[in-house]
Amino acid sequence: MYAAYAGAAYMISNSWNCKNECEHPGTEGTEVLYNWDTQHVTSNGYIARNPDKKLIVVAFRGSAETGDWVESFMANPVQWPSTISGSIVVRGFLDGYLVSSEDVLQNTVDLAAKYPDHNIVAVGHSLGGARASMFVADFSINYPRLVSRVQLYTYGQAKVGNDVFADYMDNLSAPMYRVVNKGDIAPHLPMVSNMVHFGTEIWLTANGQSTVCKKGDYSKCSESLPAMAYNFQDHSTYPGL
Repeated sequence: MYAAYAGAAYMISNSWNCKNECEHPGTEGTEVLYNWDTQHVTSNGYIARNPDKKLIVVAFRGSAETGDWVESFMANPVQWPSTISGSIVVRGFLDGYLVSSEDVLQNTVDLAAKYPDHNIVAVGHSLGGARASMFVADFSINYPRLVSRVQLYTYGQAKVGNDVFADYMDNLSAPMYRVVNKGDIAPHLPMVSNMVHFGTEIWLTANGQSTVCKKGDYSKCSESLPAMAYNFQDHSTYPGL
């Protein structure tokens, strides 16, 4: 279901009426309450409510165009958030998050107040997963009382920041799951030693099985593959997307 919400960010605007993803079991009755689409710095996504599942979904669109991929590869580290000393993140991810962050945060917290029994689920594929992660970090800093209601599900997410940023995310009480499809190259980018992952990895292997790895055991998941096995095709074939 969460993969469907991530995939829908590529196609929906102001209503839940797309093919396949919007027809996925469990998403019935979803209402799109806010969407954004900025052009000068590409950033797209939506906020929706699933009344049956009691969810507020914050979805960030991923890398649908070549320009987005180029942006994703730009490591250009920058210090962020300012409240976390030593935290460094990829500027290409951050710029696209910040251009819409104020409205996204405000709309989310307003809905959280309106629906106090709903969890807040941030989702995204590829570039969208990186920005969904930044949203969770930003939301937790601005609204710490709501962290217990937050969850994160990403698909083909690249490395967002350094070990300080990753440690901050891992120390939050929010469940965070990072799905990696076979030899998808994106989760191994940027290929610099100071950028690392966080959360629980769910690696979908070539034999149709899945392996779950906590932090400290990533070498048993997708990192166990040789670099020559990394590819772009697996990035665009995530189940449910």
